[in-house]
Amino acid sequence: MAFEQISVVVQGPVQAYQGRGMEAGITERCLNSVREHLPGATLILSTWPGQDLSGLDYDLLVESEDPGSNADPYCPRNYHRQLVSTREGLRKVSTDYAVKLRSDNYLSGSQFVVRQQDYPLRHPDFTQFAERVVINANLFRRYSKGHRILYHPSDFFYYGRTEDLLRIWDQPLFEEQPFAGDLLDGFHKLKRGQVPLEAEQVICQLWMLALDPKAPMIHRRVAGDAAAHDYWDKFVASNLLLDEPSEIGLGLRQASLRSKKRVNEFTHHEWCELYNRHCGGTLPLDSQRFWREMGRRRLAKLPFSWLKTRLLDGAPR
Repeated sequence: MAFEQISVVVQGPVQAYQGRGMEAGITERCLNSVREHLPGATLILSTWPGQDLSGLDYDLLVESEDPGSNADPYCPRNYHRQLVSTREGLRKVSTDYAVKLRSDNYLSGSQFVVRQQDYPLRHPDFTQFAERVVINANLFRRYSKGHRILYHPSDFFYYGRTEDLLRIWDQPLFEEQPFAGDLLDGFHKLKRGQVPLEAEQVICQLWMLALDPKAPMIHRRVAGDAAAHDYWDKFVASNLLLDEPSEIGLGLRQASLRSKKRVNEFTHHEWCELYNRHCGGTLPLDSQRFWREMGRRRLAKLPFSWLKTRLLDGAPR
């Protein structure tokens, strides 16, 4: 694919935004990395007014009024900031493909362009997107507090057809969502000790419901029955590609770097298992390597998290 068919929306605060710690010069590094690894792509910077843009290289600037952090405890902080800057940037895209990239990360390559096309098989009942959307596997949580969880993708990086990214991010504000009332009713009924959804889960659940009003609805972080998890696994297998940052060409901010992958995160190996199971794939899997690098660490850590949650939060539902 010619990179001219791709637009990159770099969204979020610029450089070291007041009130939020960021690496010095990280937005400049982010923008320059797009020029280096996607020459010819359209570069859109979507941010807030009144920031110092000197020295930044972009093709189009989109400035949206900062909606501020959310005032209530049920719609997690930064939901509106993530949504508005991404949505307004994507609305300006005129190319067939688009990247959503946070302003505090950067590109280290362009492998995601090829890898997005490497997995053609789809589940016949789960083709909500025209093509796969590539999302980084780090911080895409599969576990929390020792339990399998739903709807927790990372917000760092998305790549796919522009129409599909708009299906995710072109959403109204929380209060205007048709599902907001039902979500708030559930949030208000949380018992003491039960943890409400994180921002990523709120965003994901809202666009999942917009894609399919029959998608399972949840109100707290540790929730969902077997049928809900089966639904989510099939959706992930058929519509997404989860891969590690180094494999897709994503460079991470310093705060996200780890010597070892977190035990609560999805791995590409696990995504390949879902692809084989639900889409009819025949990808070769190195289960022994997965056990050495992740399986035994999970076996050591997850039971203690599960027990703590069981004592404080009760059984998931």
